Amino acid sequence: MSDIFMAKCFCSDAAMKICTDMVQVLGGYGYTRSYQVERMFRDAKLTQIFEGTNQIQRMIIAREMRQS
Repeated sequence: MSDIFMAKCFCSDAAMKICTDMVQVLGGYGYTRSYQVERMFRDAKLTQIFEGTNQIQRMIIAREMRQS
């Protein structure tokens, strides 16, 4: 089960980093609705929160690793 939590944390963190970099490249245009980056940025943040925040997921991973 911890493999699933690790994959979720890694993928959502990677998506958030990539989208943040895309917004940085576009500057102010990255926040406007006329560019798809704005929607991707919101979706990436949602993946970090959905089904438990990444901080909670990391605590579960650490607990499972400590027990095994």
